[in-house]
Amino acid sequence: MLDSNPIPTHALLLWCDDRNIYAAIPGTPPHITCFPRNEGGLSKALNLLRIRHEELPSASRNYTMPPAHISSKNGKPPVQNDAQRTHALAVLRKMGIV
Repeated sequence: MLDSNPIPTHALLLWCDDRNIYAAIPGTPPHITCFPRNEGGLSKALNLLRIRHEELPSASRNYTMPPAHISSKNGKPPVQNDAQRTHALAVLRKMGIV
């Protein structure tokens, strides 16, 4: 099962209309800021994302999608199921390897 909220805590919600680019900064209530819808405004919106990322503790900066929760050994997913494993073991025993 995947993490129910794969969006990092430092994420910002961005959207645009015909004139502006908007950014919602999380909080109570969220702060909405806008930038002109042009190259300069997009640059400022991306800079806001960069600043939010740099404010994070270093352990949280390299965000990747949370891993799926799987039952495994040593953090690795199983290669085969139990029936396949039993069959392979039987074949190895018949060949005299095990």
